[in-house]
Amino acid sequence: MSLEKMLEEALNFKEQKHGINDEPQHDRQYLVGEKMADLYLETMRSWGPTSALRRRIQLHRYCAQNQQWGLQWHSLSSSSSAVVPFIQQAEKDLHRRISQTAFGVLADAHPSPSLTQNNSIRQYIDSSKDSLFDVENLITRLAARFQLGDDDNSPNILLGKMKDNYAVIVESMAELELMRERFDRALGFYLILGSDFMVDSLSFTEGKAVQSVNSFRQNNVISTVGEQTEIENVKYSHVLSLIELHQLTHILLKRNFFFADRRDDSAAESPIVSLIMLVGLSRAGRFLMDHCSPPEGTVTPIDSDEKGSSFSGSSLPIDLVAKQMKSRPKLLYWFLFQVFIHKPDIYVKFPTTAVPPPPITDLHRIQFSLFVDYADEDCAKNSDGISSPAGLTDEKDTPFMDFLRAVTKVGGVQADNIREKLEAHRGGGIDSPAFARELAFVIENFGKNRIEDAREVLQLYLCGAKNLHMAVAFAERNKHSSILWDV
Repeated sequence: MSLEKMLEEALNFKEQKHGINDEPQHDRQYLVGEKMADLYLETMRSWGPTSALRRRIQLHRYCAQNQQWGLQWHSLSSSSSAVVPFIQQAEKDLHRRISQTAFGVLADAHPSPSLTQNNSIRQYIDSSKDSLFDVENLITRLAARFQLGDDDNSPNILLGKMKDNYAVIVESMAELELMRERFDRALGFYLILGSDFMVDSLSFTEGKAVQSVNSFRQNNVISTVGEQTEIENVKYSHVLSLIELHQLTHILLKRNFFFADRRDDSAAESPIVSLIMLVGLSRAGRFLMDHCSPPEGTVTPIDSDEKGSSFSGSSLPIDLVAKQMKSRPKLLYWFLFQVFIHKPDIYVKFPTTAVPPPPITDLHRIQFSLFVDYADEDCAKNSDGISSPAGLTDEKDTPFMDFLRAVTKVGGVQADNIREKLEAHRGGGIDSPAFARELAFVIENFGKNRIEDAREVLQLYLCGAKNLHMAVAFAERNKHSSILWDV
């Protein structure tokens, strides 16, 4: 079979590159191998059912038209244009297939004056089962290559051990499942691509996730963090369209939807993390924010507003999403901050109750610990003890400070616990810049207002934060002002 021969050649070529020690030649071999794999996939798609080609055009068009994934988002200016080549390729494949049929040849040779007649001919061609190869047979033969150990009638996918160069087979299975309209299984294979074959970029993505939170400023135009620096994986952005159009968000909540061994699923990333790796940080962020909902069993004022939403039945409870990211704390740090910024009505604003639901306060405590672990990374990299002139006047709140102001109002985290943990992290050094402003805020607003506390706050502003304006402002408003001016 021609397709299998093309696949075999691509796999053999990729295996040959493992024995090459010369790095430039290795890179060239890698690029050639990737092009061979892409050519095989492109050929398989163009030879498949024309209905699948139409569906692919639909997915990419939906993706291009819905880059914002909700009116609150500001999309990248180049996002839509990046999807256009995929649309053009699918349209070209579809036109080629139609023109190669008897109906297509006749229609082109004798164009009908009736548009309705031409459309009916095209519809007949498109809706027929006109694949140039046996889809079911190819699925069976490919499944044997990586020990597919699941029931074909089941939506779950259980994979055996796979070689490093088997990504093209997994993507083939995703495309073939799309052809036979098994959209849940197609999504499963796409998620496996993110879980098993994109681990090399995971540390980069985690680093960008932390950096994007720590560099966020409230006075910026609200946008999904990571947009300016992240290299988007546009190739798989249509997977988000697949999830939305076919109501597949529930699959993202199945932790064991796929895994390498029936007895142990620890080898595979969770579906949510796999999706992030597949489509990129900012695209996944916009998608998650559009679909996230309050924890299961809780009620918020916005629940009634969302009942009329077209995707109200496809929600992702934030506690279940956070649970999937527990093994990737840097991504969890990023996700909870996204919820804090873009979904405050379900996370930090509760006008009808004085106490947030327990699942929310649990997330507040988790996020506080993550801030302590990761918000100080930039300070640690720049802790040379020298303050810039801007440090004397900069009074912008840090993301951590924004969070503390919000959660202390609703009792998400107790002030005494915050103070204890921040002091422990600082190690008792009054000159340390680490969380100096945050600790000063907690002591000033939740301390006992003793002179000792006032002196500590003043020292934190002067020696820790090195912010003269904030120190003067504090001395003026504190009841021990006359004493503080003598310090």
